[in-house]
Amino acid sequence: MKVIVVGAGFAGLAAADELWRSGADVEVFEARDRVGGRVWSVPFAGATAERGAEFILPHDTELTELARRLELRLVRKGTLYGNREPRGGEPVSRDQIAAVMEQLGALPEVHGENVYGALSRAGCESGVADAIAARLEVSCAYGAGDLDASVLREGAGAFGDFPTHTVVGGNDRIAKRLATPLQDDVHLSSPVQWIRWTQREMKVHTDDAEARADAVVVAVPASVVEEIKFEPPLGEQKVNAHRSVRYGQAAKLFVPLRAPAPPSQTLSVPGRWWCYTQLGADGEPLPFVAAFAGSPRAIEALDLGNGPGQWVDDLARLRPDLELDSDGAMISTWDQDPWVRGAYSARSASSSIENPELSRPVGRVAFAGEHTAGRWHGLMEGALRSGRRAARELLQTVAR
Repeated sequence: MKVIVVGAGFAGLAAADELWRSGADVEVFEARDRVGGRVWSVPFAGATAERGAEFILPHDTELTELARRLELRLVRKGTLYGNREPRGGEPVSRDQIAAVMEQLGALPEVHGENVYGALSRAGCESGVADAIAARLEVSCAYGAGDLDASVLREGAGAFGDFPTHTVVGGNDRIAKRLATPLQDDVHLSSPVQWIRWTQREMKVHTDDAEARADAVVVAVPASVVEEIKFEPPLGEQKVNAHRSVRYGQAAKLFVPLRAPAPPSQTLSVPGRWWCYTQLGADGEPLPFVAAFAGSPRAIEALDLGNGPGQWVDDLARLRPDLELDSDGAMISTWDQDPWVRGAYSARSASSSIENPELSRPVGRVAFAGEHTAGRWHGLMEGALRSGRRAARELLQTVAR
């Protein structure tokens, strides 16, 4: 069986890996000039910075098992992703937040309720409610006014002192290792424009090539699926399902440190961003601080169109203990990536992401991507799980 995979992010490469290991002939087309998609590791300040997806959380079993199989070592970051110190708003302790989160976990769910609704129903004090809303807006990269309250129970919004990990040398080493066995069958800088199919075969067209296959896996974000023309069309239900997915907006800032700092995690409640320091593979503090802003509101306030200056100044006020080397600052903005136009899918209260249409195959076209992964959406774990699922669906279809 010959299968073409569209997209070489974690979802596409997970599908390609599953198919290749099952004996299929696999060809991958990627629009960018690199593999990894929204996972992008780069050298910075003598270490490695994650311009994209970063934290490996305790429930990411698919990811950790894959890293083990690929012989990639995971190390603890030291950063307490789930226990950020709130600053800048009303005085609130982390213990107060933990107590309210436990209370929220016991509340019955209300369909379509947003985060503010759940916080109000729990009778939270205003300062605690604002700190929790800020934390969730940052982690989900989406405004709390349309953020479904179910995020209070999801991995990205998890609270607690659990450990976090990263891949030594960068998370995108997973993508590179998955792509290695495919060699020249991974085509970079090759955005797919058309997918045509008949009862006999599938045809995939790029700017300068045509490839034929028995089946196709489409592993691109819902936000850009319509950049691909399908013949015959996918159908109204499928198109509307993709259009209904809401994407968060996020940006990251990296600033070298003149003196490395031990692991820490601080949340700017009014700014809707957080910053963190972490450990390297040798267990010593890394020589930079990273910050992550979620939601359009936060990004607009940071004036990123004029460079990192405003954010660096805000960081210096939030963390006066850090010795910033401001001249070396680097920004990563995901909304400017034409192949995603956002950060990751958000659990909107007004437009549910729990839509079976997102993952439903159409003939011999299977669909993958973190937006199809249900409770794992927005995570590297979800991307991997979705790719495996799409590949297995195709294999079962062929077996039938």
